[in-house]
Amino acid sequence: MLCKSWQIADVQFVHSKDDKQQIDITNDSIQHVSQQILRDILMKNIYEFHADGTYMTGNAAASSSGKWALEGNSIKFILDNDKEKKEKKIPYEKLENDSLILLMKNDQTSFQMKLVLVPLHE
Repeated sequence: MLCKSWQIADVQFVHSKDDKQQIDITNDSIQHVSQQILRDILMKNIYEFHADGTYMTGNAAASSSGKWALEGNSIKFILDNDKEKKEKKIPYEKLENDSLILLMKNDQTSFQMKLVLVPLHE
């Protein structure tokens, strides 16, 4: 089900209880603008998962590639180039033929969010 090209159809920001403590209106406006900019950037991203265990992700401005593996309810992204080896596990909430929902946590971005992906029709 995962081996195809996916495009981001929606970015949903998840607000934690700690977010409610920020009463400063200026800070709230800055956070909203930051989220909108991040959403606009992410909406251009494509994820391609290949049957040989490789992936490519990115947009017109930048891309990355490596290997992928399913581990429990997560996709493990393995970047292994000459300089370094990095692994990042991104949990998914849903993986079906027509939709994939990735859960991005604060350790991966400055906001908690859900990326809703749908198959790319080429």
